[in-house]
Amino acid sequence: MAADFSMFRYFKGENENPFSWEKQNAAHMFWFYESIFQGDFDRWESSDWYSFFGPAEGGERFMKLLTDKDYERPAEEIKKTVFEIWLDYLFTEKLYPEYGGKVNYYKEWYYTGNAEMNYKS
Repeated sequence: MAADFSMFRYFKGENENPFSWEKQNAAHMFWFYESIFQGDFDRWESSDWYSFFGPAEGGERFMKLLTDKDYERPAEEIKKTVFEIWLDYLFTEKLYPEYGGKVNYYKEWYYTGNAEMNYKS
């Protein structure tokens, strides 16, 4: 079964990042993060995902998805939902609003498709 990349906004299975680091900085970054998720999804077992998300909200949400079919490794059918949990983690733990700000520009750029914007100084 071929991998499904339809849930991603930037990564479509390419081996190299098609976005310019200089001219499409955020798109370049989001492609990278989506490609990391895909690689992890291909390799990780269910216990690895639980360890990654931790016992907090993300881990609990992940565990509620699992069926007997997902005992060893999450099935392709739940990949999109695992990705949604992973995005919540990404924008909370890795790409969070800086300096105590309330607006997460990374998250806004990702969901609005404005990732071609460069970072503001």
